Amino acid sequence: MRANVFAFAFGIFALVVGIAVDIWGFVNQFESLQSAQVVLIGSIILAIGLAFLSIPNRIERYALQAIIAIGLLYYFYIQTNNFWIGLVVTAILVALIEYGLRHR
Repeated sequence: MRANVFAFAFGIFALVVGIAVDIWGFVNQFESLQSAQVVLIGSIILAIGLAFLSIPNRIERYALQAIIAIGLLYYFYIQTNNFWIGLVVTAILVALIEYGLRHR
């Protein structure tokens, strides 16, 4: 039982840190490569937190995945300067995250 409590606490901590890092990335030097890299790190932290929380298929899980998708789209759009490439790469990555969450 202690392992589940630790996983839940770590998941909540990762979500709070991930959201804070994402907000900092968006606010600090908007539309720069440095900002996009910080947002990517925040999105990865959010994905790790989501994996530790074990949220079933509910609105909270999909809302967190939408936040992760926005962060990934922002990063890949700034990196490539092409919206469609960013959208395709983001769709693939979010599908992989969803697959991993369903089959763990």
